[in-house]
Amino acid sequence: MKNAVLVGALVLCFAIGGAAELSCKDPAATELLRELYVQLIPFPGTQTTYGIPISLWNVKRFISWYNSITLAPQEAALLRQALAELPVPPCGHASILTCCRGEKRELEKVCELVRSALGLAKWLVHVKRFSAAEVRSAVDQWLHFVFSSYYLSEALAARGIDPSSCGLPVVGVCVRGDYAAGQGGCEVVSESRKKGGG
Repeated sequence: MKNAVLVGALVLCFAIGGAAELSCKDPAATELLRELYVQLIPFPGTQTTYGIPISLWNVKRFISWYNSITLAPQEAALLRQALAELPVPPCGHASILTCCRGEKRELEKVCELVRSALGLAKWLVHVKRFSAAEVRSAVDQWLHFVFSSYYLSEALAARGIDPSSCGLPVVGVCVRGDYAAGQGGCEVVSESRKKGGG
């Protein structure tokens, strides 16, 4: 539960605070991080192709669509086509379609946000009649918004900067599970494992 709260706090911090709140130990890294935020993360209020501005207020609405919309077989096939290869960073880059299977309780906040993305996808297919490419693009934009800290962590790491030096998540983030063995979901890095314990 503690990890879910941490993940939720990180998501809210980046979604609400934006680039101005981002800082690193190294001022040059801070500047880069702020540039990456502007390049990679949609700001709250950003207009979308489906007509609903980006906002955390959409999480509950999108989850309600996940729970209430039943797709016809052809629609479900289109959704699978759109999302099968769309990775989710908190799930070790597993497909969004397999990310939260067999979820652990401490990942509830992560999986809630994944369900919101899937609900958006179902609505786009069923109501808006979007193409697979349009669904993928819209869901990817939503994932960048709700999981901004993960995308920023990855972008910094790709440039040789330790994300934890910028306050980005290390403890409490979801890491790669054993997807090859058919075990969906992912595991949370505990404080003891981070320090070299179990």
